[in-house]
Amino acid sequence: MTTPIPQNFVQTIAKERGVTDAELETLFMALDGQSTATIATQLGISDIAVRKRLGEVYKKFQIAGNGPGKLSELRHQLLFSYHTEQGSIDFSRSKGSLFKMPIARRQEDWGQAPDVAVFYGRTEELTTLKQWILSDNCRVVALLGLAGSGKTTLSVQLAKQVQDEFDFVIWRSLRSTPAPSDFLASLIQLFSNQQRPDLPADLNGKISRLIDYLRKHRCLLILDDFESVLKPDALAGHYREGCEGYRDLIVRLCEVNHHSCFVLVSSEEPTEMALLAGEKVKSLKPAISQEIAREIFQEKGLSAQDREWEILLTRYGGNLLALKIVATTIHEFFDGNVGKFLEATALFIEEHISNLLAQQFDRMSSSEQEISYWLAIAEGPISLATLREQMLVNSSLSDLLKNLDSLGRRSLIEKISEGGETVFMLQPLIVQYVSERLVEQIRAEVLETVKTQGIERMRLLKTHNLSASIAQQKEIKEARSRSILELVKNRLQVLFMTTTGFEEPLNILTKVASLLEYKSTLDVGYARENLARIIAEIQR
Repeated sequence: MTTPIPQNFVQTIAKERGVTDAELETLFMALDGQSTATIATQLGISDIAVRKRLGEVYKKFQIAGNGPGKLSELRHQLLFSYHTEQGSIDFSRSKGSLFKMPIARRQEDWGQAPDVAVFYGRTEELTTLKQWILSDNCRVVALLGLAGSGKTTLSVQLAKQVQDEFDFVIWRSLRSTPAPSDFLASLIQLFSNQQRPDLPADLNGKISRLIDYLRKHRCLLILDDFESVLKPDALAGHYREGCEGYRDLIVRLCEVNHHSCFVLVSSEEPTEMALLAGEKVKSLKPAISQEIAREIFQEKGLSAQDREWEILLTRYGGNLLALKIVATTIHEFFDGNVGKFLEATALFIEEHISNLLAQQFDRMSSSEQEISYWLAIAEGPISLATLREQMLVNSSLSDLLKNLDSLGRRSLIEKISEGGETVFMLQPLIVQYVSERLVEQIRAEVLETVKTQGIERMRLLKTHNLSASIAQQKEIKEARSRSILELVKNRLQVLFMTTTGFEEPLNILTKVASLLEYKSTLDVGYARENLARIIAEIQR
């Protein structure tokens, strides 16, 4: 053999894996560099029989994929195992832990993981995740969802429940967007017991070194805030400049055989996760849980009627952070009365939640923001056909689908099957936030129209029909008690009453609207209809 691995070592390892004598004989010849045709001639069998024997060997060593790379992968496994374990191999080990090197105790590094002193529910999600990680041996698992949905807390609880099954448990946040090379170097140093290992110079070399450790030990790596390394102002799932190496890392971790699990926690799904999803690569979005909501309220000494729970979950969509803030608000300002809170507020968004939503909105591409405004105006589920009909910009169906898919990977929209077709709607909290943002921009455009007595600076007043609401569900109407036009009117009324009064601005708006009557839709879009409706709202 050209490989420096002793044949007795390979034989012992192969027998543990259930490799037959015939398969082992073929394997030795392949490792020695002989071609399939040469092996077939020497053994007196067909080329197909040779490939079948080697295929059985790869299967028993859990090496997937196609082509000649499988033999290189097997050679790499054997070399690495021999050189790193030659002094400590226990030949009586079970075949399920072939490359697992004995260590004195489990090593844990929780980084900046939050302290989860109290944890509610999520029994179904934890059962699913443990099945994927412990029974199915998934290589990569993604926890996805909107900020505040409880992903990070769930990841910590999951790690606590499965930590005894791993040699290493490592939790990291990418919030500071470390360079991929630096991040890999820090992990490799941790695996080498804080020694200064001789690191490969290139990124792929570092990834290969990390995978070597993931084969040698059973490791649980949890990577939180993954969206931080993804690019803002673009469709979801693409990487920031300088962070593209994380894509290479994920692809390798998904495709290459190893005995560890990488848990990715993100509000945005990387594009490669959807492409690589399969038996060893899974994704989960925590479901809306009334059970957890009730526990949060009970902790504050609050109780609610069934109908009140329906409204709360419709408004806040199971966002646990928002529900915690709402429970505190009810306790402190409404004397613990949930009904009074619901009567007094349409959809209450505290400043901290608003800031989180702003961060997610600002990550969207401009085309995604335009679509989100349409979905907010609709106030309810809207079909693809209706959305295309309302939009004046003649974008292709392909582009529209890409944007809707991107919004879905950000966990900002829901897809629902309704009447035999797929309809789309924003998450409740996102509807409220986007509506507030839209109203503020419309108010600013109206003021510019009054100031310039023209439409040159109009954008959303031209591109979006503010009366396109199609909401029919009672729950949606209760959560959104006022239309976009009503909200715009209220903002303008407050402003005009404290400055110029109503008469002059209304006269200017009426004059501008009249000038638009003979303009084509191609030139002015929805501006004429929107100005007429705003004027009518103010005059009511």
